[in-house]
Amino acid sequence: MIVTGFLGSGKTTLVNRLLARRAARDEKRKLGIIVNELGEVGIDGALLGGESARQIELPGGCVCCVLGDELDKTLLDLLATNPDLEAIVLETTGVAEPLPIAWAVRREPVASKIRLAAVVTLLDSTNFVASRTVTDAVDAQVAYADVLLVTKSQLGDPSEAIAAAQKIAPRALVRVGTTDDHAAWLEQTLADPDLEHVPASQHVHDETCRHTDSHVHGVDSTYLNVGSPVDLEELEDQLAELPANYVRIKGIVRSGDGAWFAVHRVGLRVSSEPVRKPDVYLGENGRLVALGGDLDSEKLASCLDAAYVRT
Repeated sequence: MIVTGFLGSGKTTLVNRLLARRAARDEKRKLGIIVNELGEVGIDGALLGGESARQIELPGGCVCCVLGDELDKTLLDLLATNPDLEAIVLETTGVAEPLPIAWAVRREPVASKIRLAAVVTLLDSTNFVASRTVTDAVDAQVAYADVLLVTKSQLGDPSEAIAAAQKIAPRALVRVGTTDDHAAWLEQTLADPDLEHVPASQHVHDETCRHTDSHVHGVDSTYLNVGSPVDLEELEDQLAELPANYVRIKGIVRSGDGAWFAVHRVGLRVSSEPVRKPDVYLGENGRLVALGGDLDSEKLASCLDAAYVRT
């Protein structure tokens, strides 16, 4: 299954909730989780947890346009080393176009070993309409979706976003619900996919991605390692002041009392949540990654500097 959606739509949150549901009932069967991140350094893999999954990261570029043969090899290697996998979930970057990925799964030698259950696109009801002007990938993610999972509907009326999306993808199934609702549906679909159903994404015979690198998607990335423990509240305030071209900011940081937090900025909203210490090394005090256009790493560094706990 391909899980896609624009930056900040909730892909990692959804996959994490899926893994948490499986862990809560001590699920023994394994899922394969492939995480693709835009740019050479990411943190999404560190935000995912769970013992009921075999996880692989594909950093270094958008899977739809620069990973090609590497994706084929990753899928085949994952199956070869984990022959008992129940299913595979590929979480794309926020600017990936799903069609080339779907076609990669349909090519041999992958096609004889893997069946694509669906292309699932997360539709951020608060940001979808505005984000369509950022990159063409936003509309492509919807156009080639089999299922649209509407996220953040509790924050406002999702009808405008749904109406706009249905004009792009009139055949897609639309589901409105909470993250828990979507995770339950995702788990049920992975366990018992409708193999007689041919996904809408497979009816389209243009497998060419229109992009060759992340910049052409209209989105660049930059990152900084965190130099010292931070005052979390001050960091949130600082990130909230950055201009709107910082479309998405995500990070894992260590606070002054030694606790670890995931920090998110989606649009102009900033939030944080406690997390365990990262299993992968992200520096002594964490890392921030920003995505958007015309990014200035010095502005991001100034936010961090203002939030550092002084001793």
